Amino acid sequence: MGRPRKELDVVGTFRAPRVLTLEQLCRKMDASRSTVLRRLEEHGYHSSYNHAGKFLTIDEVAQFDARGLWFWKAARFSKHGSLKETVWHLVEDSQQGMTQEELAALLEVRTHTPLLELVEEGWTHRERLGPTFVYLSHKVTRRREQVRRRKSRLAESKKPRPTSRQVIATLLELVKDPRAERDPIVLRCQRSGVAISRELVNVIFETYDLDKKRAL
Repeated sequence: MGRPRKELDVVGTFRAPRVLTLEQLCRKMDASRSTVLRRLEEHGYHSSYNHAGKFLTIDEVAQFDARGLWFWKAARFSKHGSLKETVWHLVEDSQQGMTQEELAALLEVRTHTPLLELVEEGWTHRERLGPTFVYLSHKVTRRREQVRRRKSRLAESKKPRPTSRQVIATLLELVKDPRAERDPIVLRCQRSGVAISRELVNVIFETYDLDKKRAL
């Protein structure tokens, strides 16, 4: 007869600390590395995408967000697997592609190496849009949509942003004269000591949909 299988409570072991290393698991379960790894494979587990996969967790205690990410102290986990797999998934799933800086801020680790590998292997496309490179889907149709949205965002970011004082001054002029045109509003604001341009007034009108409200 073979030796009886040793029962190991995987969920219970993770319940309090939530994240453990393999060495810690072996001590807590009083079992060898091969036995613990076998039980983890049977149960299902996640290795951290940072610290060379040193940290381990399971679904029962992890709290993944909508992007499939979960951070616990120094450990960073992804439902998508390794850092490279996670980067690929986030780029593919993004609405307007992602820059290296955006990915690094989201994942809280450097992403240069996995991005370079993905581009070289043809799994991710790279294109300069605006001041930096943007990483995009390898699927042509998806990539075109991402590029369109990224360009729209860049165009929006170039628009001047009025200060709260400029917004208030413009709205006050409309309260005084609801039918006032934009150029006279600019002049009246400037006479009252508020530095403003026609372009800024246009932005305020668009932001607050003032033409439509005046028509009502």
